[in-house]
Amino acid sequence: MEDELDSDLYDRVSYLNLMDKIDTKKKGNKVGKFRDDSRFGTPFILAQKLLPRLLILRRILEHQFHQAPSSSSSGFLPPLNSKAVSWIDMDDYTILPSPDEAPFDHSDDEYFTGRRRRSRKTAPRTGRSVTGSESMNQIADFDFSSDAPSPRLDASDSMGAPPDPDIKRYWDSSLDITDLSGHDFTIFKQLQGMLGIENISFETLSRFNVRVHTDTYGQPAILFPRYRGMTSRLRIPMGLKLIRKVGDRMEKENYPLPDETSVRQKFSGVFGLHMATLSDRSVVITTNERDALAIYEATKALVFALPHGEIMDPLVLPYLEEFDKIYLWFPVQHVSYAKDWGSALNTLKCLLVKNEERPIELVRNGDHRLIRNSLSNSVVRMRERGFRSMTDLDMREGIRSDLLNSTNRIVGFGQWKRFGVLNKYLGGLRPGEMTVLTGGTGNGKTTFLCEYSLDLFTQGVRTLFCSFEMPEKKILHWMLVQYAGLPLHRVEYSNSINSWLDRFERSSSALTMLDSEEFMEKSINEIARAIRIHVENSGIQHVVIDNLQFLINQGMMADEKSSGLDRFHLQDRFVGYMRQLATQNQIHITMVVHPRKTDGDTEIDVQHFGGSARVTQEADNVLAIQRKRDDRDRSKFRKFLYILKNRYYGRRVESDQLEMVFNPSTYSHTVVEFPK
Repeated sequence: MEDELDSDLYDRVSYLNLMDKIDTKKKGNKVGKFRDDSRFGTPFILAQKLLPRLLILRRILEHQFHQAPSSSSSGFLPPLNSKAVSWIDMDDYTILPSPDEAPFDHSDDEYFTGRRRRSRKTAPRTGRSVTGSESMNQIADFDFSSDAPSPRLDASDSMGAPPDPDIKRYWDSSLDITDLSGHDFTIFKQLQGMLGIENISFETLSRFNVRVHTDTYGQPAILFPRYRGMTSRLRIPMGLKLIRKVGDRMEKENYPLPDETSVRQKFSGVFGLHMATLSDRSVVITTNERDALAIYEATKALVFALPHGEIMDPLVLPYLEEFDKIYLWFPVQHVSYAKDWGSALNTLKCLLVKNEERPIELVRNGDHRLIRNSLSNSVVRMRERGFRSMTDLDMREGIRSDLLNSTNRIVGFGQWKRFGVLNKYLGGLRPGEMTVLTGGTGNGKTTFLCEYSLDLFTQGVRTLFCSFEMPEKKILHWMLVQYAGLPLHRVEYSNSINSWLDRFERSSSALTMLDSEEFMEKSINEIARAIRIHVENSGIQHVVIDNLQFLINQGMMADEKSSGLDRFHLQDRFVGYMRQLATQNQIHITMVVHPRKTDGDTEIDVQHFGGSARVTQEADNVLAIQRKRDDRDRSKFRKFLYILKNRYYGRRVESDQLEMVFNPSTYSHTVVEFPK
């Protein structure tokens, strides 16, 4: 919380809360105690560093935002427009028989008419402004700042637009709160009590540019301005909410007026938006101006009042999206609307204030501390970390990048040259995926897998080959013959073996073999951990596991207490490890899995895999080598490659379409595609 305090926010708060006291300090009055915070040093050092900056800031702001004297006369104004007037709603107070009586809300507001939840004594109305030291203590307990830049709240869209003529007339003939005196001051204090904001200081009202207007009939009104960005006090607001005492009731007007052809009011800004700075990273949202004033009175936090109350207004969302934290303090009967706002803004950064009491009522009872505590301790995050939505920036960017790079992702980081037809169906070796290869005993799974991986690592794809069934020398023997494309085991090629070994060694620099004997006594967890470490340290792109059943058997031998039932659990656990490894490190894993025993003529399907269904569920691609008798010569067999699952590329082959023609002299396969 305190880590978010920075010099920019400190300047802002200090200027707003300490400048009024500088002249008094110069005369020798004691400065209030500052928060004892090691980040800011001692009070003396803090004052030494801060006051010169604040004096410069004060001169700049006074020069830029100097308030011109306001006219004391109201001038002529047209009568109230019927389109602008509406009866007082639940967020405004009705007129009481006597201004001395305690104000109450409209009967529709169940919160205020109900029994008070706590008995409190009303705080005396001292009219005292918050001191600088008190303000710093308040703001230090409330995490509302960061020095992170934020491109937000640009008022350029409203700077060039001419002000609404009705707003201009009311604004030019109104009085600033600080200019009130005599009869005007007395009338405003009565109006302030009737609206229930009698405990809101003049300092707070002035910060929000709240003004007072009296029409030609002597009827007082309070003006709540709305802005579309940071602006000076001299600039006429883009919107205005006017609450006027008319006889024994209060009437509310909103400007600008709606178009003749539309009943919907124009968007004219947000109450409190002019106080936002580029360093503000958090904001409190309320449904009405009185609650916004109360929250600022108690915390000095940045707070906005929504222009249409709890009703969703999409035009407001762009002004709130750049904040890192958004506190939603809605009346208890409007909590469902608060959740709508949170969903629209991003529930991860929205916090719902659970205090059922309205901020304005808490201020009326002098409970400033409860407001601060509610914003600190009585909030719930609308979406906890670990749950995602489309409103998350990284999620949006991830989807955008995925779509823009979809071709590269589908093609993958490796293309087969020996099995070019596989690129047509599988799209290449794609990162973050797992491929499972199965086939009956003697169908050539390992032989095909050797050539399958050889084709890739000779192109530079860094490969880890883990063989738990065949010795590493046997695997390399097959790879060397496949690489040469010659039957090097024959006598006539014995003189060229060293030459081919040299060429193969230079071409296989991207290949690493796992020493199965080294892991003979290791458990499944230890083997999986060793594979992960090597992948991360060596930048492996392709891991080959041959095969899963032999690995599990080896792991069970290391544990004498394991039973037959544990076999399935160990297999599922290792498959989960490999799935996680592929996803987190964006590598490709190819794994050989034996099928269950079936009749010789039975075609292998996904349900024939050994172990549980976890293997086929986790796999992105499932390949099966099918062995069938030749219809022409029943003494011979033919092999076909089936693609039973192709999660991302979508092309499946479940017929005799891809034939694997085997050359036993070079241990090589040629995949031939037949038309459908």
